[in-house]
Parts: sequence; structure tokens; C-alpha cells
Amino acid sequence: MTMPDTYWAERERLLQALGVKLRFAREQCGLSQEALAHAADVHRTQICALELGKRDPHVSMVLILADALAVPPASLFDGLPVPQKRRPATHSKGGWTP
Repeated sequence: MTMPDTYWAERERLLQALGVKLRFAREQCGLSQEALAHAADVHRTQICALELGKRDPHVSMVLILADALAVPPASLFDGLPVPQKRRPATHSKGGWTP
């Protein structure tokens, strides 16, 4: 199913805003991308892609980065725009089942 352009535009805006928050937190800690990458045990290019809004981090990555930055994970999400256009649900009408 092809998603409307507005969904992708809002998603891109959200990822870019998250990237700005991540970069700000990193700079506040006085860390280079290389130092944060080392502390989080990821490659520097992954930090760069996240800061540029080119990658969508998994929850576990956000937790690892927050830990490496010594900030609460919620601080990386504070004030981020909530997308108005969301993907339609793909689950059955019966709801989620494990």
C-alpha cells in the first residue's frame, strides 16, 4: 500500500526534529559523534545519519543513546511534533494477539 506524501513528509519532519535534539544533547555533553558512537557501541556514521534525520532509531537505540548521553530517554522526545497523518492500521479487527 502506498502512503500519502503527507505521511512521509511528517515522518521526515519528526526524524529531523529528533536528530536536532540528539545533536543538541550530544553537544551539551561535549561529545563528538565519534565519542558518542564509541560510548553507544555503534558506528559514527549511524550517529551522523540519526542526527540528520536519515534513520529511524529503534526504541532500544534511543535507550542506549540516552544512557550514553546520561540523559533521560524522554528528554530526546520532549517537544517533538506528533505526526497528524498516520499509517492505517494493518492488524486484524480482533486486535493484537501474542
